Amino acid sequence: MKIIHISDIHCNDDAIKRLYEKERDYDIMISTGDFECLQTAELFSELFRGAISVSGNLDSVPIMKLLIKRGILIDGKIIERKGLVIAGIGGIDTRTNIMAIENLLKTTKKIDILISHNPPYGILDMTSIGIRAGLSELVRINKAFTPKLHLFGHIHESKGHIYKDKTHYVNPGPLMEGLYATIVLEDDVKITMKSL
Repeated sequence: MKIIHISDIHCNDDAIKRLYEKERDYDIMISTGDFECLQTAELFSELFRGAISVSGNLDSVPIMKLLIKRGILIDGKIIERKGLVIAGIGGIDTRTNIMAIENLLKTTKKIDILISHNPPYGILDMTSIGIRAGLSELVRINKAFTPKLHLFGHIHESKGHIYKDKTHYVNPGPLMEGLYATIVLEDDVKITMKSL
């Protein structure tokens, strides 16, 4: 199974178009937010049918409404896609999303992939001024449910991937700079950092 992970598009419609031309072979397209412009979210939803996304901290209510209408936004929800249980925590109402996911996990008790806009505290969350900007609540969820993957963005300067405590953490870097990641889930997990 091949997943494409993008984040932090920030109105770069050209990057969305270039990604569409370059990556046609995938099973799941995941965005971890910050479309920032409504037309960018609209273009993404038209080109990548069946995509999944969470909101970013710079995404507006109209962007969220569009993504909800098109069945893409999973802020505060748990869905199943291609046999994988995927939980979403957006960047606009993060605390409410975390509480909703924790309540849902009382019955679901499993996450294969956690997608959030923010990183967990201490993992790929170092800002350019040397401050860690991740959320400790995401660390708590990962410790309790050990997802195979935790995909996020937000901190542009901390792109990369780390394997820790049986979870692969991926920040693809900002798509507005042409950066993204592919993840292949087979017997093993293969993560490739890419650029357009």
